[in-house]
Amino acid sequence: MHIIRHIALLSIFVLLFQQGCTTVTKESQPAPQMSPELRLQVTSLLEDEDYATAAMIVETYAMESESPFREQLLLEAVEYWLRAGEQERSLALVKLIQPSETDLDFNLKLRMLRTELAVLQGDIDQALDLMQPEPGPDAPLALRQHYHRNMAEIFRLSGNLLESARELDVLDLLMEEDPDQRLVIQELLVQTLTTMTDTALTLLQPQPPSTLIGWMELAKVIKSQTADPEELSSSLAEWRQRFPDHPAMQTMMAGLLELQGLSPDDHIAVMLPRSGPYAKVAAAVRDGLMAAWYQQPPQYRPKLQFYDSSELQSTLSIYQQAILNGAQMIVGPLNKDSVKMISNLELLDIPVLALNQVEDEFYETNPNLFQFGLAPEDEAEQVAERAWLEGHRTALILTPQGNWGDRLANSFRNRWLTLGGEIMESQTYLPKENDFSVPIRMLLNINESEARIRSLTRLMGQRVEAEPRTRQDADFIFLAARPQKARQIRPQLKFFRAGNLPILSTSHIYSGIEQAELDRDLGKISFVDTPWLLEDNHGGALSRKSLERFMPGVKGRYARLYAMGIDSYNLLSQLQAMQQQPGRLYNGKSGTIYLDAQNRMHRLLAWADMEKGKASIIGYAPRIEMPHNTQTFNDMNSIDELGIDVETGSSEAVEAELPPVSDHDLSEPAGRR
Repeated sequence: MHIIRHIALLSIFVLLFQQGCTTVTKESQPAPQMSPELRLQVTSLLEDEDYATAAMIVETYAMESESPFREQLLLEAVEYWLRAGEQERSLALVKLIQPSETDLDFNLKLRMLRTELAVLQGDIDQALDLMQPEPGPDAPLALRQHYHRNMAEIFRLSGNLLESARELDVLDLLMEEDPDQRLVIQELLVQTLTTMTDTALTLLQPQPPSTLIGWMELAKVIKSQTADPEELSSSLAEWRQRFPDHPAMQTMMAGLLELQGLSPDDHIAVMLPRSGPYAKVAAAVRDGLMAAWYQQPPQYRPKLQFYDSSELQSTLSIYQQAILNGAQMIVGPLNKDSVKMISNLELLDIPVLALNQVEDEFYETNPNLFQFGLAPEDEAEQVAERAWLEGHRTALILTPQGNWGDRLANSFRNRWLTLGGEIMESQTYLPKENDFSVPIRMLLNINESEARIRSLTRLMGQRVEAEPRTRQDADFIFLAARPQKARQIRPQLKFFRAGNLPILSTSHIYSGIEQAELDRDLGKISFVDTPWLLEDNHGGALSRKSLERFMPGVKGRYARLYAMGIDSYNLLSQLQAMQQQPGRLYNGKSGTIYLDAQNRMHRLLAWADMEKGKASIIGYAPRIEMPHNTQTFNDMNSIDELGIDVETGSSEAVEAELPPVSDHDLSEPAGRR
């Protein structure tokens, strides 16, 4: 099985997991038979983060040593190899280590190392088994911290945010002697809880006097009051009065107020087309952005100035004009070619949040260019990761012919093979057809089974009564399809006796509109999608339910673009922090968002089940590692990933409620004053 060699887990916690989960620290006692000079060399290598060389030295010395020092040094070498991202070497060495008959602490370290390797391989069940039993209160503090770090990561990967938060809550109380690390743990704890819905935060609270109650109430405060700094400050003060003895650090509380929205001194330029094939798409993004702008109290709203970027050749002149007009940040452009033009500038004077992603493999990261798009590749990768963590190892792929289907198939295939999975068969279908029996029969090997029956009939000279068999070597099907085609494909898969195979898909199988009678034909399908489409009715003023009262388009075909617009506004105040703190997450409407090394934004999506025609959220798509950004991204030139025909799509926004996109200062509609 091919194992990933270079792991870069995405969250601040996972960085902690890599750095803090190791059991050899500066306070560790050196193995007795290593000379002080050699130990000093290893320590120096660790300080320089040259973990591979340190591991090689320790491993070499271990092989020359006798028990029990041999096992202790091997354990140390395994940890360093893990820090270096060398899982294969770690796996090979850990198999050489035998538990001690007398040293219980050594056995606990070994057990947790094996747990981490199981987690990195996606074997969550084995990881949970290895973590039992929990170390007692007499165990060394470092080992107890290590245990709860591991447990929090295991639950995060399995999508159980509440249990992950419980483990972080316990870990927080064990970190009193390290305020810097404790601050990071508390920030992650709050971040984990704010990803949950308000309903879950209310209904799933533990019994008093658990400190988790206070954390969950704090998460609700943050989720509901982010638009108004004064109101948030007041709400936090009220929260502190309710929980005066809560361990939340003052530094952490102060940090919650630092990045809350924009100010009236800010000047934002928005580059969106008013005409042409992307006008309707742009209108949905614009309406979402402005909904977020209106959510801020008037005294805090920044100045917005809109520019019509319908003409490609005007891109650079608009950029320059926006700067001359005093813009401090730019949202847009939307068209990929326009983004390429911006990206080719040697110097960007102000931050630009482009609403698309360039695919140039030689692109040099510009610190002021941030790229935000609804890349379907992210979705396909997350399907692969979810399948892997669920224990699946063999996959079938069924995607439509054409560029869009190829992109999804290639993205899924690359991620699945990287994780160590196998692809038993891959087939494509013609999207314009209604009969998919040929690709389905080939996918399930029914054509080969029928050929064997025909061959046997010829050999025996008489008709053989036999029923073609479907293949038995696949764990699940990765299906890429639009809603209408998915409703046709699912019954045909069932007809060919593949009904018991789990089907995992991207957001494209769901229209975003509840149509139980139509979607009943989908049977049970699991898929990733924009959380905003699936959240309950308690999502606040910017929830889909709240906005549809004056913006009916949020219930239509452009719904995911409204969520993107909301996020594009709210991300502006987060860009600097996300750039300075690798792995920092922003819980947006279109997903939990993070930056990669090239300032491209990726989304972690909600995981949902379609059953009996209704979609319901069941958790969040975990991420095993930060993507290396090897995929290419099509833009909205062929907006097919959203299922929208840009030439004929119609905007459902109520134009009277929102100002037109034009080159002027934004004034609030009379009906909203």
